[in-house]
Amino acid sequence: MDPSSFKIGGLLLPTIERRCASPPSVIVIGGGISGIAAAHVLSNSSFEVTVLESRDRIGGHVHMDYSFGCPIDMGASWLHSVGNDNSLAPLIGHLGLILYHTSGDNFVLYDHVLESPNGDSC
Repeated sequence: MDPSSFKIGGLLLPTIERRCASPPSVIVIGGGISGIAAAHVLSNSSFEVTVLESRDRIGGHVHMDYSFGCPIDMGASWLHSVGNDNSLAPLIGHLGLILYHTSGDNFVLYDHVLESPNGDSC
């Protein structure tokens, strides 16, 4: 490793950042899962973090739509192999987020109509 730099997580940072009297600051562009994860790592590494997001919510493609009177997962709505096979599972557990296990009896939004496989609506 270059002696004029040090490593935090997967980030290689110049040692001059360590010599600052106040914590270094960083701007993360985008509040999707990658931006949130980057902000989390940097914040835990004593950086002052500002996240810039163009939408009125964070999460990027990961969000919930309640306009039908019930929650509908939009975008990145499934996390496959929630056990040790998925590298996001430990982060989700650390953040205290709730995972809902689903079966084949899920509701589907198609052409603005919300239906279950057996024809029930939400």
